[in-house]
Amino acid sequence: MAAITTKLKTSWSRLHSFCPSHRIPRIHFLPPFSTHPPFPIHTTPFAFRSVRPFSTNPVMGDRVVQELLAAVEREKQMAREERRKAGVALDGEDEDEEDYMGVTPLIEKLEKKKAKDLDGTDRFWVPTDSESDDDERFSPDEVKKRLDEFEKKCKRHAELLKNFAEAETLDEAHKWMTKIDKFEQRHLKLPLEYRVIGDLMNRLKESTGKERFILLQKLNRAVRLMDCKEAYDPNNPANFGVIQHRQIASPEDIVDSAGFDKEKSMIHGSQEEDDEDFSERKEQDDVLIEKLNAIEKKLEEKLAELDHTFGKKSRVLEEEIKDLVEERNSLTEKKRRPLYRKGFDVKVIDVNRPCKVTKGGRIAKYTALLATGNYHGVVGFAKARGPTANIAIQRAYEKCFQNLHYVERYEEHTIAHAIQAKYEKSKIYLWPGPMRSGMSAAGRTVETVLYLAGFRNVKSKIIGSRNPLNVIKALFKALNAIETPKDVQEKFGRTVLRVGCNSRGMMHQQFEMGRSSELLKVVSWLCLVGGVCGIGANWGTQASHPLPPRTVVQMLKDNGIQKVKLFDAEDRTLSALAKTGIQVMVGIPNDMLAGLAADEKTAGRWVSKNVSKYINNGVDIRYVAVGNEPFLETYNGTFLRSTYPALQNIQAALIAAGLSNQVKVTVPLNADVYGSSSDKPSGGDFRTDIHDLMLSIVKFLNDNGAPFTVNIYPFISLYNDPNFPVDYAFFEGSPTPIVDGTITYSNVFDANHDTLIAALQKNGFGNVSIIVGEIGWPTDGDINANPLFAQRFNQGFMNHISNSNGTPLRPGPIDAYLFSLIDEDEKSVQPGNFERHWGIFAYDGSPKYQLNLRTASNSSTLIRAKDIKYLDGKWCVLKPSANLDDSEIAPSVSYACGKADCTSLGYKTSCGDLDVRGNISYAFNSYYQKNGQDDRACGFSGLATITEKDPSTTTCKFNIMIDVGSGTSWKTQTQMELSLNFFWYMVLPFTLALV
Repeated sequence: MAAITTKLKTSWSRLHSFCPSHRIPRIHFLPPFSTHPPFPIHTTPFAFRSVRPFSTNPVMGDRVVQELLAAVEREKQMAREERRKAGVALDGEDEDEEDYMGVTPLIEKLEKKKAKDLDGTDRFWVPTDSESDDDERFSPDEVKKRLDEFEKKCKRHAELLKNFAEAETLDEAHKWMTKIDKFEQRHLKLPLEYRVIGDLMNRLKESTGKERFILLQKLNRAVRLMDCKEAYDPNNPANFGVIQHRQIASPEDIVDSAGFDKEKSMIHGSQEEDDEDFSERKEQDDVLIEKLNAIEKKLEEKLAELDHTFGKKSRVLEEEIKDLVEERNSLTEKKRRPLYRKGFDVKVIDVNRPCKVTKGGRIAKYTALLATGNYHGVVGFAKARGPTANIAIQRAYEKCFQNLHYVERYEEHTIAHAIQAKYEKSKIYLWPGPMRSGMSAAGRTVETVLYLAGFRNVKSKIIGSRNPLNVIKALFKALNAIETPKDVQEKFGRTVLRVGCNSRGMMHQQFEMGRSSELLKVVSWLCLVGGVCGIGANWGTQASHPLPPRTVVQMLKDNGIQKVKLFDAEDRTLSALAKTGIQVMVGIPNDMLAGLAADEKTAGRWVSKNVSKYINNGVDIRYVAVGNEPFLETYNGTFLRSTYPALQNIQAALIAAGLSNQVKVTVPLNADVYGSSSDKPSGGDFRTDIHDLMLSIVKFLNDNGAPFTVNIYPFISLYNDPNFPVDYAFFEGSPTPIVDGTITYSNVFDANHDTLIAALQKNGFGNVSIIVGEIGWPTDGDINANPLFAQRFNQGFMNHISNSNGTPLRPGPIDAYLFSLIDEDEKSVQPGNFERHWGIFAYDGSPKYQLNLRTASNSSTLIRAKDIKYLDGKWCVLKPSANLDDSEIAPSVSYACGKADCTSLGYKTSCGDLDVRGNISYAFNSYYQKNGQDDRACGFSGLATITEKDPSTTTCKFNIMIDVGSGTSWKTQTQMELSLNFFWYMVLPFTLALV
């Protein structure tokens, strides 16, 4: 606790605000407010406070006498108040009051000390003997005054935070930080102990799996220590007299301020605790606390060791932890409520009524079997007996929280592999089920326990006895025997692979050891004959009039596209993908890498906001792409130092969130990170300037079972080299193939892919799985970018990978994402004008050419987007009367093309056959359509006019933009979200690091 308190002394407390309208992602625990005081002071928060009113006369215990004395005292006080208002002297009236407890001097001393340290307006109300409603402190004027003061301070605090957020320089941000610190030290005083508890609670809300289990242990201990400290604090006036011990709530009850009322009454019963002498109780409690602290210390050591232990040794440690927990619980009070109750669900499995026949007759007893779980991997069960059913259930309820097991879930929904176990005459079989297949459980007992543990897709079967207790014990024996991929990898020292796909073309995951090339040959028949094992597509959103996300998702489903790669984590896009069965790779933009690399907590916040949140909502996120081609030579090393640390921090955040088995990290890299010294694939190796960095990244990916993602563009080879053989870029064969030993390469894709394989093998990582992150062909913007070549290349690629032959050095299915799904008219044209024309669909979701994706839904051609609404049939063109020699034409065309898309105007492009007037009209119309057909966008110094006659030609289409309705606001909102992400993950971490 001391270590945590010391750490929190330096924490950035300025991030919590008391203003309801000001939201900050992370807020420390704060005590509830009183109605009257504006800010908290150094007093005990209500949730943890044990306030015991003083007895006005401890000698007299008769309740009637006490009520009479209280009534007399109230009358005297009211008379005193009336005389004071009338101006009558009150000399000598208080001389008759007796100090029954002898603590008045001490109380006065404490009140003087508080008055010295605190302002008069910053106090909580302290109960007095007077019950008069005429107290001036609580008059409407005084209450309003305090509320105004509170609002003023709250407003000032919000202004300080706003100034800090808007600071343009680090020096200015540091200045506002200092002011916020001084303001909070003066007005927002909070004991450090409660900051510790608050921080633990905040972490508890975001944690999952084993980390949550450990945090519950620590939080329970911290609350128990604080409660004991308050109970025996000699400076607390509530502790004068006989201390009445209060039942300590569990940490989960404190978090949610709620509990199970029915079970509470069952557990506590109606009996009162026996009165004991205060000194004896204190001595007993001190001994108890000392023993509990020793046990808690051992528990923390064992749990810390458990994080790095797997297999049989892990189960031995779990048994030791279980013994320590049982020993700790045996030392607690009999009537104490069970730990970790809130957040857990308890189900009654079975209630039995066995009878014992004796000479005196039958003796009936009840047996109850209960199971409990938190739906996040922690589950337990207990059996207990009692003279009645209620007592048996009560005892089992108390015991089931002392027999908790942590069960590993694969991808948060199923088990890692099939398992069987036997207990007595009950034998149980468990199999993993694919996503959304549901539970096929052998009976209500098994289904209930699996649901409580958080499983959603598990098949089971029971052979033999179906006795509930035997079935549960066999089930727990099976669950504890399941080994995760990490356990297998450490046990055998070999890499765990994902291979194969099911009859629907979806990836099916198994765990095998050995060389991937031989294994892939064995399982390649699992894919559909003539089908593609899960083709994916890159979905970019840099468009002026983007299609609604739900429309795009429906188009993906209609065409059988089962995977999608995103370049950022935009909310509407990810929300549209929820519960669709489409696998998602979420991207992190390059400009966020520095912030994620600087602080592991920043990476944790990103994962919580952009991965955990959407997985819980039903999005099937499989990968996190850290950056996009960050090692391009054109970047001049800008992201060399930040990519690998960001990759490590994101992986650590996924582990902390319990998602590392379901979500894998990767770095999409351009093919320029490797090359061949011999111009043949066998000579492949990584670029010399990043060789060591690449080996570190590949080793990290291999250690974590993550894939290597590469973007391969045969078109770029043809674009950069005019002497490049055109036929070699396609898949029909080339008259000039590359012969590398016994292997002949007839297309550039196989040669490029195997150059990477050779580079990995040369450096000892030949088994790393590979994803082709981007591959495709543009349809406009260059002489070689046209629909004919695009259809030829993409159809050839689909035919090439549909046979599951792979490449010569890596046979088997190829995991690939087509680039791209839809045209984007706002992409940068720095690489070339073709950058805005990679889509297999046009801007409105219409197919550009015939393409057979060889999926179950797409067996012949592409299916266009549905229910698309266009703007009115109007175009902006050059006036027929306009003079081409007008001096305003050149700057007008330059302005229009600078703001809109004119990449179709060029040599051998789709609009390359237009005359001068046609080119000018195309530029004017592009600007006019991009601005939503605003009449003001068709001015151009009086050179343009609006027409309802389509100026399109047979090869050049003058587009009419789609009517996105709320699409513009969605785009604006997306830009605001990206700007906010930039602040949180770039500016803020550097600011904190500087401080």
